[in-house]
Amino acid sequence: MTGGLRSRSRRRFLRGLGGTAMALPFLEYFAPARAFGAPKPFRYAFMFAGFSIGAYGNDRIAPAVAGPWGPTPTRALQPLFDAGVADAVSLVSNLTIPTGVDPPAAGRVTSFHSSSHQVLATGQRYTGSELPGVSSDWLAAATLAGDTPQPVLTYRAQPSFYRVDSSGFSDGIISARRNGSGELEQVVPVTSPRLAFESLFSGFVPPDPAEALAAKRLLAMRKSVVDLVADDASALQARLGKADQVRMQRHFDELRALESRLNELELPDAPACMMFDHPGDDPPIGDAIDPSGGEDYNAHYMNANGYSNEELRATVMTDLIHMAFVCDISRVASFMLTYAQCFMNMYTLLDMPSDLHEVTHGSIGDNEDQMQDALADCAAWHVKHYARLVQKLRDTEDLDGTSMLDQTALVLAFEGGWGYDPESGNFLSPHSTENMVMLIGGRAGGLHGTTAGGHVIAPDGKHPTAVLNTALRACGVQETLGEVVDLVDGLLP
Repeated sequence: MTGGLRSRSRRRFLRGLGGTAMALPFLEYFAPARAFGAPKPFRYAFMFAGFSIGAYGNDRIAPAVAGPWGPTPTRALQPLFDAGVADAVSLVSNLTIPTGVDPPAAGRVTSFHSSSHQVLATGQRYTGSELPGVSSDWLAAATLAGDTPQPVLTYRAQPSFYRVDSSGFSDGIISARRNGSGELEQVVPVTSPRLAFESLFSGFVPPDPAEALAAKRLLAMRKSVVDLVADDASALQARLGKADQVRMQRHFDELRALESRLNELELPDAPACMMFDHPGDDPPIGDAIDPSGGEDYNAHYMNANGYSNEELRATVMTDLIHMAFVCDISRVASFMLTYAQCFMNMYTLLDMPSDLHEVTHGSIGDNEDQMQDALADCAAWHVKHYARLVQKLRDTEDLDGTSMLDQTALVLAFEGGWGYDPESGNFLSPHSTENMVMLIGGRAGGLHGTTAGGHVIAPDGKHPTAVLNTALRACGVQETLGEVVDLVDGLLP
């Protein structure tokens, strides 16, 4: 190691054999390389669950009354309490996306599917087949990204739409940006955990399928990333103070654990940009399903119809977002846990012989209570992964010893709510954008004011994008999203 160790590039990476690079956490040792007096960076994450909270009301999801959390959480929000992060998360309910044959400002067409998430992610009225405006992640990145290597991480845990009679292309995208020519560009998410990992920590971004295949063969012969930079790391470790040594060892341990999980995955043969058409097999992609054909879900176990081990994929990708924030590789993430109109098989995950979309239509249970419980359990699976990211950030020290959660805002959105569906005329439909809910977590900008999390009932007609605007403002982003200018009162000081 030389005096160049303290340069900005050396602050972020250790270099090993064959040009392998391993990102480092913030270390006090490198503090002089930062601009003197520069504030800690803010971080923003938008997560998405592709289903409505139900046609029977949402009392298994949102508490019955507003205010601080009570002693007994709702069924869907139990994971927040299990992870010990309920005091850093609020649920906002009573949110509405307006509808119309000619969509009003920040509204959608009367046809529910493939329209709700488009408006939710952008705050812009939906008039076509793609996201109609810049999404919150790219709006955040314009202020937050700085010189980070990846301005936005765009991931999706569910790699395939699964339904046999539809491609679901637009239902798998919640990220859009302006390209160099000013044109709106849809950003297809990475669905391969291994490709996401290699692009973050080893500079692996295969430009075409042939090179991706060559890289796959090389990876099969390579040691762990940690092993490849071991000599450089050992030399650095000897120069660190005790606090930095602890941070460094924790960082190595987390990378080891992450690589152990990645050993269960296989690198796909195609680069990420081609994976929507053929996303690869890490783990194998489950076959499509036909909900109208009496699908036998009981017979479809892991990696069979409608399931591709989304549990493992979501876990690894959550780890990647956390580590990217820790290493300052990225400060913004867009993470679809599930497609809009999600047809993921819930049998392996929750022992429910149904896809998720049919659960919202009452496919599980013999009465309304059982149907609501099943839907709440599906919501809880998504909340669990959201809570895990909140927990990991809370338990990670920033450069000054405070929690990384103090500089982070995280949102979990649901595709729809319940209520009136103008297309069918049904007043208790899951094909509705009335009574929507969103979770907002973190402590950036003093989020939650003086409260320790809780339930906020928004005024009638408040748009869900107002929650995103609030999270963005907490991170120092002054612009608002699309055609929505509102914030949610009471969440910021």
